[in-house]
Amino acid sequence: MQKLYQTEPLFFKLASITLFSKIGDRLFYTALLSSATLLTTHSDLAVIIISLSETLPLLLGFILGSLADQCLNKLKALSQTSLLRCFFYLVISLLAGYSTTFTFILMIAWLNFCSDLLGNYASALATPFTKILVSAEQMQQAQSFLSMGTQLFNVLATFLGSFLLIFISQSHLALINALLFFIVALAFRKLSPSLVQAQSTLLVPAKISLSQALKQNFGALYHQHTLFIILLQLTLLNGFFGGLTPIFALFIKEDPQLLWIPLPLKLALLSGLITSGMILGNFSCQKLFPKATLTFLTLLADLLALVTGIAFNTQNIYLILCSSGIAAFLLGIIAPRFSTQIINTFPVTQLGGIVTIVNSFLVIMPPLTSLLFPVLFSFDLAYLCLIIYGIFLVLLSFLEKIRLFS
Repeated sequence: MQKLYQTEPLFFKLASITLFSKIGDRLFYTALLSSATLLTTHSDLAVIIISLSETLPLLLGFILGSLADQCLNKLKALSQTSLLRCFFYLVISLLAGYSTTFTFILMIAWLNFCSDLLGNYASALATPFTKILVSAEQMQQAQSFLSMGTQLFNVLATFLGSFLLIFISQSHLALINALLFFIVALAFRKLSPSLVQAQSTLLVPAKISLSQALKQNFGALYHQHTLFIILLQLTLLNGFFGGLTPIFALFIKEDPQLLWIPLPLKLALLSGLITSGMILGNFSCQKLFPKATLTFLTLLADLLALVTGIAFNTQNIYLILCSSGIAAFLLGIIAPRFSTQIINTFPVTQLGGIVTIVNSFLVIMPPLTSLLFPVLFSFDLAYLCLIIYGIFLVLLSFLEKIRLFS
């Protein structure tokens, strides 16, 4: 990372500010969930609404990305969005000071939803600068830094939010979040003069309707067939991991292995292996398998997903932990390389829209599988479906390899 700072200092500063803002995305999430669970009525509905307020902005990101591409002054917009998010959390701080009711939770969830929308818009505004500021030789290292940083800051923010709630109220936590976004706004403002020249080289597409922009971006991504197939596989792999945790929670409840380890610790062990595997993969993406294609690495991850499904059917907890951890490690290697190809392939005028489309694809499956797999478990079909899911992933990889060969 020191080499990246020395060779691409402006990108490193811009990326660091963007990653720092990720803390604000997750810091208040635990507090929101805690408030929802303490409600005497409609607590389940409140939890669902809060989860949606976190997930929907990611799914709607592709719309914001197309709008960000057409923004003329991206530097000014980056600062303004952070200031607006600061204002939202000042309002949340005031609301959180009142007694917790379902109506107040709805209002806070709505403001949190709007804040996260602005966060995704800001990410799309910053994306085109990456192609301008980073050389092609350093692009993979830059994407590795972003991917690893996002993972680490998300984990840090979640734990930090939980820890702070022991000592301070939710109102004060929201105030800290507002201050954090104010600092981000100042940081963007201070960095802006250094990026004016880079912004002047950013081409802004001709004004077209939002529907036309979306159609162009989807079409451009679809016509890069190999990248599109890999995107589908990564989407399904994310869905696999999204459904894995609830299934594993149900599995360890009945499984006699590792009885000396408490149930919560077993569940944390799987989550820890997946998270640490992805972070280690991000860190190692330039050093390991440098000549391996994305298609090959994705096939290996697909095979490990299939092995995990088989491990559930044979009730082998050691194989479940091992195969899922290695699959997560491979995903950590694949993610920066895939992002690098996306940025190197598409013109700077479409990057915000296309990157947010990719992000929307990647987050659409985990919420669905986390609901579907536990339902299938109640009918004794979950483990079989995991194997079928894995077989489908492997077939998708083989079909793409056959297409490339022919």
